Amino acid sequence: MIREEVWKAALAGLLHDIGKFAQRAGVEVRGEWSDPQTQAEFGYQHALHTWHFSQRYLPEPLRAEIADLAAHHHRPHGRGLVVQVADHLAAGERRKEEGDDSDRRIHPRQMHPVFIGIRADGQEHPQQGKGQFYFPLAELVLQEGVIFPQTDPLEEAQVWKRYERLWEAFCHAASQLKEAAQQSLDLPAYLESLLSLMQRYTWCIPAAYFKAVPDISLYDHSRMTAALAACLVEFDEATLQRLAENPEASDQDVALLIGGDISGVQDFIYTISSKGAAKMLRGRSFYLQLLTEAVVRFILRRLGLPYTSVVYAGGGHFYLLAPLSAAEKLPDIQAEVGRLLLQEHHLQLYLVLDGVRIPASGFQGGRLSEYWQRMTQRLTIAKNRRYGELQDELFASLFEVPEYGGNPDQTCSVCGDEQRGAQEWDEWEAQSKICPLCRSFAETIGKELPAARFIAFQFGQVPPAQAHAKTALEILEHFGMRVQFLKDSQQKVDAQPDRHCVIWALDDPHAEKWPVAPANAVRWVRYTTQAVPPYTFDQLQEKSESGFHRLGVLRMDVDNLGSIFKDGLAKAFSLSRLATLSFQISLFFEGWLKRIVEDAQWQGLVYTVYSGGDDLFLLAPWEKVPLLANRIRQDFERYTGHPGLHISGGMAFIDGKYPIYQAAADAAEAEDLAKKGGKNAFAFLGRAWQWSDFQILVERKEALKDLVRQESPDQKAGPKSLLQTIRSLALMEEEAVELDGRPLWGRWMWLGAYQFHRLEERARNHPELKHRLADLRQQLEPFRNLQSWGAAARWAMLETRVERKRNG
Repeated sequence: MIREEVWKAALAGLLHDIGKFAQRAGVEVRGEWSDPQTQAEFGYQHALHTWHFSQRYLPEPLRAEIADLAAHHHRPHGRGLVVQVADHLAAGERRKEEGDDSDRRIHPRQMHPVFIGIRADGQEHPQQGKGQFYFPLAELVLQEGVIFPQTDPLEEAQVWKRYERLWEAFCHAASQLKEAAQQSLDLPAYLESLLSLMQRYTWCIPAAYFKAVPDISLYDHSRMTAALAACLVEFDEATLQRLAENPEASDQDVALLIGGDISGVQDFIYTISSKGAAKMLRGRSFYLQLLTEAVVRFILRRLGLPYTSVVYAGGGHFYLLAPLSAAEKLPDIQAEVGRLLLQEHHLQLYLVLDGVRIPASGFQGGRLSEYWQRMTQRLTIAKNRRYGELQDELFASLFEVPEYGGNPDQTCSVCGDEQRGAQEWDEWEAQSKICPLCRSFAETIGKELPAARFIAFQFGQVPPAQAHAKTALEILEHFGMRVQFLKDSQQKVDAQPDRHCVIWALDDPHAEKWPVAPANAVRWVRYTTQAVPPYTFDQLQEKSESGFHRLGVLRMDVDNLGSIFKDGLAKAFSLSRLATLSFQISLFFEGWLKRIVEDAQWQGLVYTVYSGGDDLFLLAPWEKVPLLANRIRQDFERYTGHPGLHISGGMAFIDGKYPIYQAAADAAEAEDLAKKGGKNAFAFLGRAWQWSDFQILVERKEALKDLVRQESPDQKAGPKSLLQTIRSLALMEEEAVELDGRPLWGRWMWLGAYQFHRLEERARNHPELKHRLADLRQQLEPFRNLQSWGAAARWAMLETRVERKRNG
């Protein structure tokens, strides 16, 4: 059961600045605004626009109340103080009400990415303060020309035309929502649908008033204002008035920052056999994404809060803003979730849940980072007290001897469960057996996800306590979430009238076509990289273009992201900037990575185990992986435009039958090597390469391949033994360095000069080849610091193995 006051406060907070959108789109209210009484009532012209939008596009049962709350946030009366205070706290700064905002030409026109205000790795953004590097004004679609900032701003005429088109499309969608809600108002569905529209149309519209830096989106500021408004409903008007007068000096606690972490994710995903892993791995990974959503929605229902209260959710982590009264409910909620996880996953997965009270002053002047860090520390400590909230229940679950058990024929070879009844599975090559749960990861989620265009959810009350769920989707039902995979927009959602229906489009919907669903169904575009090649890992490694058949396992993440969140924004750290930063990073890793893996040079060959938040885990035929990693790094650099924001990664070689948990560990070890090597690096062939050095390595590898590859019958290629020669020289130098530091002289120097002289002599009848060999020798001379050339030779040897077979 919902408290309408909470939902209405959130709705008013979400819409409070929508008038800025209308104002920049050129909606005319000058005649009305010339009235001094109107100016006194609203304070700013954009607030009058908010009032008009509310009157025109909100369903009748909400219209008057929400218009009053949202439009009067600069001149509030009564409960309108809720939105005013929420607005100030979300912005993180005291807004000086001065000047006239009625001329749109003085408003910020385009939005900087939030990265422009970040100090990272000791560096500022090179475009800071230069009036460049803006997002183009467009609705959110996964296209490079839309989500990548552009150096040059748009011409003024273009800006206003784009605002007009965006406003027209937004109003059309809002009108459709209104018509659906007029028939039967479902306030939670309406609020979340409007939130989804705000994401689509205002994700790159600056929230800034006309004298501020435009690096926060209207979407993110509005949703954080909504989150805080839902928290402030608990306060009386006298308290709200004191908060409104001087929030930066108030020690009054106003909100509870809730942090959640599903612990055990890594072991859960990767501790599986290599047999059948290609089908099972993505299923287990995506199940955790679904489980995170189920748990977040479960907590929101228990607390009676709308979806606008979510600051961030993904990758097994989430952060919510809740009223202070939620603190007393958290232990029971954690115990309820813990009980379900223990029943279904034993000790594999565990929910860490805690909260930190934040005063009004904690949202001001960058001080929010202190509370964010405190929340992170509390979660870390809580991980060491797993299942402590269950007390005696945990003892009974772990140590009481079951009536039945110990039958190897009933034990799952993957997870060890013996209560669901393991059975033989066609995918296994041996006599092993698999339980229905592990099988569902492969045959339900793992099989249906790659072909799905949409996922429909039905959220409702948790069913009464039941025995073990047989499948992954049944577990999610125990949290009150039903899941349906849909291949196209022709399919119908199996909706139920008593449940909250939400549809995810995993990519931009074609021609705006969605599956048939109830009018009040919430529709989100939730970009998901679901690439899973239709091969076993053994088959996938055979797709290698060289004679060296292996898979490459890639792990990457953003360097120092914790420090960036903590210190990168300094006094500019605010709730709205935090939300904007989280959204923009996720848009790259959950969205743009989807386009990268669809690139023709590796399309259909990249297995996405996970991509979200700020990290990723991919598998592909080995020779695709270094170039894929470099492409991800290059695109991230272009996306942020910040030399101090960078990615490190590592690649491990594995055989198709190699255990997945060990492959994950090997790739993690390689990634750690890159981090220890100074970060902004890529670990490959046993070494960490700074990305600039890796680019040189790529060029040298290509040069060596070209030298030993015969492009045409009349062209003489260099001997392939040349690659082994360079590799051997580099190893000699490396051994000497390990023994004696860095010697000034060594036998590899004269040996290199001698061997290249002989190669050139043998090529005397082929002038072009002789010239190319001489040119290479000059690059290598005086045969010092050969590490990069040795790795390039090794790389070229691996890539040219197939040519040796074909030419033989």
